[in-house]
Amino acid sequence: MELNVVGMHIHELRNQCRFIEANVGVLNQSLEKQAPVGIFFALQGIMTAANQLARILWTPRKKGKDRATKLREMLGLPEKHPLNNENILTIWDFSDEANDQWIAQSKDAYILYDFIGDIANSQHKDVEMKNIFRAFDLVTKIYTFRGVGYNMDALLKAIGDVSNRVNQIHVRMFPEQWKQVDDKGNPVEAAETVSGNAEPATEEKEPAAETADSK
Repeated sequence: MELNVVGMHIHELRNQCRFIEANVGVLNQSLEKQAPVGIFFALQGIMTAANQLARILWTPRKKGKDRATKLREMLGLPEKHPLNNENILTIWDFSDEANDQWIAQSKDAYILYDFIGDIANSQHKDVEMKNIFRAFDLVTKIYTFRGVGYNMDALLKAIGDVSNRVNQIHVRMFPEQWKQVDDKGNPVEAAETVSGNAEPATEEKEPAAETADSK
């Protein structure tokens, strides 16, 4: 792979990691303000960027296998990785049809959507995950979307690992963008610091939630 091509991919991987960190910041602020729209906006942004990272590095399509393999080798990433997950890789594929399918399979069931809080200690504790359209559990840190649960603590930890590996290469390829150092002497991006270790807030506040029963 030509150096300029590698550089483009590394820069884009770094951008996606930074987008995730920015969204974690929005998530934390929205949790503090008990703002449901901000919470789900940030979670969707995290999942979108995670999908982009996964498809660049573990593409399910034959056409991109060579590129993905070479980038993983450069970053020292294994084939088996939390981001190499079918649900993450395909989360936005044919989303309209996926919505139709979820609605059809949930017909006549008790469904839950746009809920934020402690599900286990709510009136919705018996709802099956497959019948949750969108929810964020403040205790377990599980974000459920269309019946699939994502452990955000584990996902962000995996993304942080990728981010650190990407930064190590990025600073060598684009040293002009890393002209400052932190208090430990490590290079940081000149305009803003990217840690790669962001985690969602652990507060257990319950913003306004909406639920829907079957009709």
